[in-house]
Amino acid sequence: MRILFDPIRDGLSAIETASSQFATAQQQVASGKRLAGAGDDPLAMQQAIGERATIGALDAYSRANQSAASRLAAIDSVLSGMTDKLTAVSVAGMSARGDHVTPTARAAAAAEVRSLRDALLADVNSSFQGSYLFAGTHVDRVPYADSGGTWTYQGNADVTRVDIERGRSVAVTVDGQRIVQGSDAEDLFTVLDNLATAIENADGAAIQTGLDSVERAFVRTQHALGSLGADERNLDDLASRLSTLRRAAETRRSTLEDVNVAEAITRLGQADTSYRAALAAVSTAERQSLLDYLR
Repeated sequence: MRILFDPIRDGLSAIETASSQFATAQQQVASGKRLAGAGDDPLAMQQAIGERATIGALDAYSRANQSAASRLAAIDSVLSGMTDKLTAVSVAGMSARGDHVTPTARAAAAAEVRSLRDALLADVNSSFQGSYLFAGTHVDRVPYADSGGTWTYQGNADVTRVDIERGRSVAVTVDGQRIVQGSDAEDLFTVLDNLATAIENADGAAIQTGLDSVERAFVRTQHALGSLGADERNLDDLASRLSTLRRAAETRRSTLEDVNVAEAITRLGQADTSYRAALAAVSTAERQSLLDYLR
């Protein structure tokens, strides 16, 4: 059976094909995207959606990492300041020991200890973005308060944790009592109250007892700083890893979704040429006369 070439029918089909190719190439050049919808490439679209979900999860972990890093930096600053103040308390207490110390010097040393107590209390009661850092999970409560002449811890022993990647979290608050009191019978603020009184009374034994307690508080603070430093280093390492993973996921997504602009421009030119050629062919066919067919 002979299949005749119909210049009008086949020409119109060629125009439609070229027009579709031109529109697709034009859309890709204008948008920079290879995929305009799932129909363009269902498998690639499904993979691209998966990569976008991965990028979203990585971005969420990065934000959590940055938030945790900011909180840990605030805690680090507070603890560093506390070590300096505890050192100053020790110096004030040691300067008040001995029979040669004058009453005036003792009064000055006692006042210094009480001033440092107030400063340490302010440190422990520090907050970050409206949340107390040293109250465990009770972030809405002032950690330490003077209740009827007794220093009371109003936080708890738990800590608030933030997920920084799948299956991994970091503590962003501290159990303040572990630092302020630990396993001692009295909290640091009571110790400092008693130390100031001992200095005023020239009670050498009580001064030494107070200094020993201050030293233990110093050790607890240093231990907390060491643990905190390890967490901060881990966050730095994680931030770098999350950034690397995101770049890799973004590259994969771009390969699936984004168009090669140079290639798209080339295809646009080719589609335009095909479209014009098809139009010209149909136009020529329409100008043929009956006499042309009889020849």
